[in-house]
Amino acid sequence: MARASGGRPSRTWPQRFLLALNILLVLACLGTAFALTKVRSTLQAVPVVDVGSSLSAPQDIDEPRNILIIGTDAFEGLDEDDPVAEGRNAGQNLADVIMVLRVDPRDGTAKLLSIPRDTRLVLPDGSNQRINAATMLQNGPRTLIQTIKQNFGISIDNYVQVDFASFKQLIEVLGSVPVYFTTPVRDRKTGLDVPQAGCVQLGPDQALAYARSRYFEVKFGDEWVFDPTGDLGRITRQQDFVKRAIRAASDRGIRNPQTALGIVDAAVSAVVLDDTLSVDVILQLLTQFRTFNPDELQTVSLPTEEAPDDGVAYQKVLWDQAIPILRPFWGIDPAVGVQPANVIVDVRAGSGGRDQADLFAAALDERGFDAESSSERSGDDTTIVYGPDGWDAAVLLARYLDATPALEADETIVGPRVVLRLGEDPGGVRTDPKPVEELPEEFRRPPETTTTTTTTAPPVDPAAPPATPGVSTTTVPPGVLLPTDAEKAAACR
Repeated sequence: MARASGGRPSRTWPQRFLLALNILLVLACLGTAFALTKVRSTLQAVPVVDVGSSLSAPQDIDEPRNILIIGTDAFEGLDEDDPVAEGRNAGQNLADVIMVLRVDPRDGTAKLLSIPRDTRLVLPDGSNQRINAATMLQNGPRTLIQTIKQNFGISIDNYVQVDFASFKQLIEVLGSVPVYFTTPVRDRKTGLDVPQAGCVQLGPDQALAYARSRYFEVKFGDEWVFDPTGDLGRITRQQDFVKRAIRAASDRGIRNPQTALGIVDAAVSAVVLDDTLSVDVILQLLTQFRTFNPDELQTVSLPTEEAPDDGVAYQKVLWDQAIPILRPFWGIDPAVGVQPANVIVDVRAGSGGRDQADLFAAALDERGFDAESSSERSGDDTTIVYGPDGWDAAVLLARYLDATPALEADETIVGPRVVLRLGEDPGGVRTDPKPVEELPEEFRRPPETTTTTTTTAPPVDPAAPPATPGVSTTTVPPGVLLPTDAEKAAACR
């Protein structure tokens, strides 16, 4: 072996290359560790909101979870001349976009449910109005979560809130999001302006204008045509945009800690998380889904139809079509049946008052149920009220009660949600469930029920704009809202 002048053996070229490579790997590892540490410290600065003590996300990161994602119409942080702020009042915080994302790390799947903002529901204060108004009531995020739980039987594990400014900041980090258009499009309300068809890179301003567009127009020849589906068509475009944003993040290195750090940094000033969504959970979820293909994101929308009332535009839920769409979000595994984590329990106060209801709700939470108390008074007998899909949930709850409750069916209750009305002597909550055999005979088989299915015409948004001079109100041909050319759409990156 050749020696250098100092008597030490000189390294061959392959040896020097290997040494340099090892040094680079060490530096890369140190850089990754530093970036992840910065991500952790940055996430700790994200604003959090208390969405209720009953919210208990799965302790195991491998367990499925439902994440409520809302986009509010708050415009704080934007320039005064930004078209988004036109005609809006400071402090307005309506839920402009409402989505429930269900992620299951066990099989790497993700489902996204969109709820039209004009959907008319009974809110926790007893009023019957649009779901987007829930965030304007006291304890807005918690009230919206209660609205979703009580109307759809869906438990919410985590909460993420994005406003206009933070949306634009996130797109700015990505640079742009590519969207394929089959024709020129515009929305004069939001400022959307795409004069040429094809693959268009939407920057922060145009991306927000596109995501918010409810007065969407497409151009055929010299004629502009309104999309009559309004908010419902917007949901379809938003779901497609979500997939494209995920793909853009993946293409631009979101799996790289430095890129992830940039996105987290951009979110700090505006994104709001629930107080149970810890740093560790976020980092572990990012790790679990680092190879997720956005094309595999399953997107659905709550079926509704127009139901205007006294000049106000509302959407009415088509429950016969909605129930099959909601079921996957209830999280019931057919192989194991209903578990406490699947069951939402509304505890109504009895003679013991609200304090007693609070104690019952806390005890049920400890057993794994999703329970909340109410000061609404109930009758003399402890009763479990259940809906068409809630029989198993009612029996499971009864097994955890010291006293034997009465059963009452209510066809308006959706999913594995039950109402527990505390009576004069409700007993307490057991640590372990009693065997079904110890319950009375009526708990061992569900009553016979009859289910009817109806077919309804496709919904049309009553908020669609009226006829405008020079603008046709002709129905938009199929395929305009989303690409008809799959090959070109896939190549739009």
